[in-house]
Amino acid sequence: MTRKVCDRFRSSLCLMLSLLLLICFASCSPVFKNPIPPPAELKADPQILGTWVRTFKADQHEYKEQLSIFPRSSGWIDVVYIYDIESEGSADGINLLVFEGYSASVNKQRFLCLRFREKDFNWAHQKDYSRGGEPFLGYWIIVNYEAPNNDELVVKRFSTQRVGELIEKGKLKGEVVKEEFFSGRPSEDAFRGQTSDDLLKKRPFDKVTVTSSSDELIEVISREGAGAFIWDDPNDTFRDMNILVFSRASK
Repeated sequence: MTRKVCDRFRSSLCLMLSLLLLICFASCSPVFKNPIPPPAELKADPQILGTWVRTFKADQHEYKEQLSIFPRSSGWIDVVYIYDIESEGSADGINLLVFEGYSASVNKQRFLCLRFREKDFNWAHQKDYSRGGEPFLGYWIIVNYEAPNNDELVVKRFSTQRVGELIEKGKLKGEVVKEEFFSGRPSEDAFRGQTSDDLLKKRPFDKVTVTSSSDELIEVISREGAGAFIWDDPNDTFRDMNILVFSRASK
């Protein structure tokens, strides 16, 4: 009986950790004061428009996500990212993030520059996730993407660690605030009674804010390449959280 309880708790712990990492897509990515500027003739990339889905396994659990990208007449796009689809650990249903932004390119490398849509921003809920009192509305999130064919979309998140290293080496301007969540392997007691929101408010990851100008950012991307901003380790247990591979949803 005791063993079953422990196994059940460990399963819940793994699920909570995975959920936390999903939430950190928005809250623990490096943020940019100045994004890659849009091209003069801005147009939504037709290759990425539509609805995309992905399913992956972690800690013996299966996760389903959906990414829907809609064009605007202005050339901007709206992005709706849905996760916790049919998740055992989400008693209150799905979770979603809504962004607006545009696609841009540097040396044939393609990027999405995204920010939270102001009209959808819930100030009361998000105030605890602000940085130094400033809400995320003042910042941009940048991801690299590839669409090798009409049926696959690969989204590569910028890594707080990699971008932090660029700042510390003086290649980018900005600030890195070190945050220690746990030293060594966390014990089960550390998570007992904690919700994913409780864990997120503890800010378990470094906070990285880039203040370089758009021109300076383009210069670094041109010189270093997109790979310098991305954590892409094939042996990483959480690679599915950093490199998101979507397939086009069937009609």
